[in-house]
Amino acid sequence: MKRLMITAFVMSILCLSLAANAAAPIECDRECLAGFMNRYLEALIARDASSLPVTNNVKYTENGVRLNLTDGLWNTVTAMPTYRVDVIDEEAGQVGLLGKIDENGNNNWFGVRLKVEKGALISEIENLVVRNISMGPPPEGMSFASPTEPHPLMMQVIPEDKRLPRHELITIGNSYFTGLDTDNDGANIPFDPDCQRRENGSITSNNPDAPEGSMSWMDCKAQFDTHFSTIVTDIRERRFLADPVTGLSYGFGYFDHDGSIEKMSVTLDGKIEDVSPAFRQPFSFYIAEIFKVVDGKIRQIEAVLWAVPYNMESGW
Repeated sequence: MKRLMITAFVMSILCLSLAANAAAPIECDRECLAGFMNRYLEALIARDASSLPVTNNVKYTENGVRLNLTDGLWNTVTAMPTYRVDVIDEEAGQVGLLGKIDENGNNNWFGVRLKVEKGALISEIENLVVRNISMGPPPEGMSFASPTEPHPLMMQVIPEDKRLPRHELITIGNSYFTGLDTDNDGANIPFDPDCQRRENGSITSNNPDAPEGSMSWMDCKAQFDTHFSTIVTDIRERRFLADPVTGLSYGFGYFDHDGSIEKMSVTLDGKIEDVSPAFRQPFSFYIAEIFKVVDGKIRQIEAVLWAVPYNMESGW
């Protein structure tokens, strides 16, 4: 009898474990989540937060600062985003977007993440807005003249038999952050040789118009292999969405620079040079970055980033 009781107890624990690990039911499918994103954007344009279905304790942040739902963008947005990439995460009940948003005539780079509860109410709204008052001169070999549309690959649907599960897409996206943070090279990141990165619209890797040998001329892996990322002293508060249908992994986080690094290399031959004065002072980048994964490799990257006070909290 005792053995039967022990067996029954073990089986009950196993069943509970299996139930806990089972995929959560999808409460808001792709069409539903896309609809919530459009409703959010339409409410912004109308400057009418009351038209948005939200939970009683909805959390709203803008550039890491907790705001009332009627503040910030709610007073300035005048048109739907352009240069738009959408990321729909059915398993997490979240939807994200990267693009440009018009604020009273200012065409600003923009990232947003929404969380939808029970397919009915928005409980989280996170915005990153790169307001152009902060834009300085471009790095050598780059221009702020930017493409008018995302790379055609970004929104291409992945064939069903080649789609990666959500957790694998997140692992691949996170390997990029880890490569910058603790690895300081590209050895453990599955880069496609043709990987190109765009930051706030500027092509910062595999740029055919950049001077040969410059950082933005190099491919993604070659850049990492110069060990330039030693100036990034921490990457924290990493949060991800993932969309298996389009092969997109969307990460949010903070890149800290403590200003202590004096020397770095930006060439594959390991030549050491002084770190730019701009990076010899503490500050952080708040970043939203989308990785297009094709056949298990990072093929295209779109990022928006904004300089914020050093070690600033995300609000999340």
